[in-house]
Amino acid sequence: MARLIGIDVGYGFVKVTDGEAGYSFPSVVGEGHTRPTFNTGADRFSTIDHLKVGMGKKIYFVGKAAIKHSRFVYRDLSYNRSAGEDFEILFFSALSFFADAAYNEFNVVTGLPVERMHMADSLAKRVKGERSIALFVEGGSREIRLNVKEVEIVPQPLGTYWSLFSGPMGLDAAAPAEGRIGIVDIGFRTTDLAALEDSEFIPEKSKSLTVGLATAYSEIGLSIAARYGLEKESYSLDGIVIKRRINMAGESIDITDIVSEAFEKLATNILVEVNSQWRLSDFDSIILSGGGGQAISQYLLPRISHAKLAADPITANCRGYLAWANRLWNSPSRIGQPQEEYTPQS
Repeated sequence: MARLIGIDVGYGFVKVTDGEAGYSFPSVVGEGHTRPTFNTGADRFSTIDHLKVGMGKKIYFVGKAAIKHSRFVYRDLSYNRSAGEDFEILFFSALSFFADAAYNEFNVVTGLPVERMHMADSLAKRVKGERSIALFVEGGSREIRLNVKEVEIVPQPLGTYWSLFSGPMGLDAAAPAEGRIGIVDIGFRTTDLAALEDSEFIPEKSKSLTVGLATAYSEIGLSIAARYGLEKESYSLDGIVIKRRINMAGESIDITDIVSEAFEKLATNILVEVNSQWRLSDFDSIILSGGGGQAISQYLLPRISHAKLAADPITANCRGYLAWANRLWNSPSRIGQPQEEYTPQS
C-alpha cells in the first residue's frame, strides 16, 4: 500500500511529513563526492544533517551537508526550477526519509505558487513514476527504489487552510469554514495570497507576489558586508538570521538591529502589496503562514486587526497537504464526509 506524504519543496526549506514523522532541511544542493567525512564527536551522524544521495551518475550533498561539504553549492530561485534536477533532488531526498525497504510506494500531495499552477502537469511528470537513488550513510550506501504512484499538485496556501481544519486522519467535516478567509503565505522566494469563500478557493482573487524572505536576506547580506566586510551567500544566512549573530575572528556579534530593520521593511513591502490586491475589510479573517509569516509576524499582526498567525506556520502547508492526501486516498469511513474546498485534478 502506498504511503501518504505531504511535501512542501520551498525555495528556502523542504518540509515533509507522513503524519508520524516530519523533516525539514534547507533547499540547497551541492556537488557530492565519495571522499570520507569524519565525525570527531561522540554522537552518531544525524541523517538529515549529512544527507547525501546518488541520482543517475552523479552524487549530491543536500541541505546542511551541501553547505558544509560541497565546493559548488546552489539554492535555485528560478521561476520554474528546471536547471539541472534541483527540484527532483530535493523532492526524492525528502521521500528517502520514509524509504523503509528496497522498494517503496508513495502517494504525494505538494504545491505550487497560485499563479504557477499552469506548471502542475509538467511538474507531475517530473516526479511521478519510479526512480532509483543511492543513499549514502555512515559506513556505506544502499540502493532504493521510490515509486510515486499518484501526485496531486495544489495551490500552496491551501495547505495552510487544510491544516487549520484537519485531524489525525484528514479533514474534519465539522470544522467551521464559513465566510471569507485570506491566507498570506510568505515564503522565501514568493508570497502567495489565497482567497477562500465558504470553503471554496477563488483563483480570481488569489495572487503570487515576487517578494519574500529572499528580499530581506539580500538586504541583510548587504548590511553585513558593508559593516563587517563579510560576504555571505543566501544559503549561509539561514543560521545567522535565526540566531541573529555572526561569528568574526572568534567573536560572536549581535546583528539583531540589521535583521529587525530588514524584516520591518519586508513587512511594509508585503502589506502595501496585500492592500493593493485586497480590501482587507472584506475578509472575515486573515491567516499569516510560511517561514516568512513567522519571521515578520510581529511587524504585520499589529497592522492587520483581524489577522492571526497559523499554528506552526513553517510546516502548515506540509501538514495540510497530508490532510488532503488522506481526503483523496484514504477510505471515506476513516475521515468522514469531506469538504469541497478544492477540486482535485483529473
